[in-house]
Amino acid sequence: MRKIKGLATNSLRLGDTYGALVYYKEWVKRKPENAKVVFQLAELYRGARDYEHASDAYWQFLKLTGGQKNPMALYYAGDMFMQTGKYEEAKSNFIKFKRFASNMDDKWYRRITENKIEGCELAISLRDSVNKAEVEHLDESINKAHIEFSPIPLDDNTLVYGSLVSEGVEFYDVEELDSTALPKRKFYLAKKENGKWRSSGEFNDPIGAEQQQIGNGAISPDGNRFYFTRCEENFQGKVICRLFYSEKEGNKWGEPIEMNDLINLSGYTTTQPTVGRESKRNQEVIYFVSDRPEGKGGLDIWFTEYHARTKRFRAPQNAGAAINTPGTEFTPYYDVTTHSLYFSSDGLVGLGGLDVYKIEGEKTKWQKDSLQHLGKAVNSPADDFDFVLNRDRNSGFLVSNREGGVALMNATCCDDIYSFEFVEYVNIHLNGLVIDSACLDEVDIFLYMKDPTTGEKYLAEELRVNPCTFSFTLEPDRDYSIEAKKVGYFNDIVDVSTKKKTPADTLNVELQLKKIPKKPIVLEGILYDFDSANLTASAKVSLDTGLYPIMMDNPQIIIELSSHTDSKGSDAYNLKLSEGRAKSVVDYMISKGIMAKRLVAKGYGETRPIASNTFEDGSDNPDGRALNRRTEFEIIGELTEDEYLPEQD
Repeated sequence: MRKIKGLATNSLRLGDTYGALVYYKEWVKRKPENAKVVFQLAELYRGARDYEHASDAYWQFLKLTGGQKNPMALYYAGDMFMQTGKYEEAKSNFIKFKRFASNMDDKWYRRITENKIEGCELAISLRDSVNKAEVEHLDESINKAHIEFSPIPLDDNTLVYGSLVSEGVEFYDVEELDSTALPKRKFYLAKKENGKWRSSGEFNDPIGAEQQQIGNGAISPDGNRFYFTRCEENFQGKVICRLFYSEKEGNKWGEPIEMNDLINLSGYTTTQPTVGRESKRNQEVIYFVSDRPEGKGGLDIWFTEYHARTKRFRAPQNAGAAINTPGTEFTPYYDVTTHSLYFSSDGLVGLGGLDVYKIEGEKTKWQKDSLQHLGKAVNSPADDFDFVLNRDRNSGFLVSNREGGVALMNATCCDDIYSFEFVEYVNIHLNGLVIDSACLDEVDIFLYMKDPTTGEKYLAEELRVNPCTFSFTLEPDRDYSIEAKKVGYFNDIVDVSTKKKTPADTLNVELQLKKIPKKPIVLEGILYDFDSANLTASAKVSLDTGLYPIMMDNPQIIIELSSHTDSKGSDAYNLKLSEGRAKSVVDYMISKGIMAKRLVAKGYGETRPIASNTFEDGSDNPDGRALNRRTEFEIIGELTEDEYLPEQD
């Protein structure tokens, strides 16, 4: 017995959960009345995610102590019951724990206990409901005895994933063995063949051969950056993860670059990247998980923005309380097309451990009323995380330790990858055509989804038309805007709505681009007060409906606004009057929100007539003079995106 005690406590000190379990089980077998040892066994089972045995051990402890010695055993017993699907028993434990939680200094336990009770009630109500998705365990060439994680779909038939590949339980003397010889988490590649996924070896192209633990990858929307995590223990035995990225140079990946010290904060873990895009400048936003200070709980979701022109990452910010709880937030995945973040949490109302949720928004601005639990099947009583969608948004992958996976030490010990397909996914097809007088190619098409509350639009998809036709799959009950751009043409924008549309409906749109003329364009209806530079009310209406929409739809163009007079009056007077009138138009456009650097005012007086002011016999030509009294605009240049897109907050 003395040897068993020594081995048990030494394994516990070394952090060897499974070794400690062997000895504590024997200790409890010999001394079942020792409540302290029973509680430690329960804690070890919980740490090993052996929910069945953990709930039994906590219950044994509660019977020995009457629930008074350590009230947390009530909470943990409820949690373990919940994660084995025994929701009635779990609810009963949480209700008993509530009276202890109300007196605890940590107010979090009041909130989480209410969430757990509500989660039990939710799970009970869903028992007879239809699953929201069909879930399938991937082939055992992929799912091995230990853990699989971080599925990354490259295309419909190629999947990158992380794994600790080992066929069974192996023991190492870490004091004698060089740590480089221990099994490592790495990336692997899987291919879909005849409808089934099978592993096809290691994937180390963007990351190189490393002796550290590798995993948790994400690809930027443009496909040119691959973000991933490297992890290793520090001198205190804490696992510290850091973010790296590789950039594609032609068809090859460059050497991995470690992200800056603001992101990889010393002494804290930084892991699980996903890449989104912010709505103002369409620049990359990298969301990640960290335990750094000033978070809401243990692990929170944070983000940093990538500035493409300077190739710099901004200081990280916390994604906010709409997402982060005092619990654990895990494995974010950002879907650019729907402007939505999927993430796992154990701090919200769910079915068990970590559950998958969805919320719309970006950075720190989230639509709280859009927060959605993904329901039964995607979520289980166990931990469900690493959710990711395929391009069709109807299917994807997730990781779970739910029963039915490849078991090692117990039925729920280890994480496996599952594929899923939503049962009732609704989408609406849109076909588009881009023309001038004929079919156009080399046109850039941008699909924007509009925020249902603010009307703000954000980029969902972009593609290049070659030739003239395109298609998108749209979400139901949403408003969209489609924009076409081609060098040498004015942009065209069409608004589309899927409200009151069904999957049987196919939407058809046509965008017509007009060539930018090389000559100045006369603005019709631009009148001034007599002998004055002041715009009339009708002139302002003409600008609102004529020039202003052109400037808004084509935010890159720089124009010269010119004013002209007839020949009445002196040359100097006409020049000064025309300059004042051109400036009036510029000032009015600036008052409407058009940037001053896009507008150049120029007065030409009577120097550029387009008609004769007099007839051949020298008599007055009123029609000709009227044509000469005009205001024109001419496109004289273009701004870069960095110059015309709004500044970041």
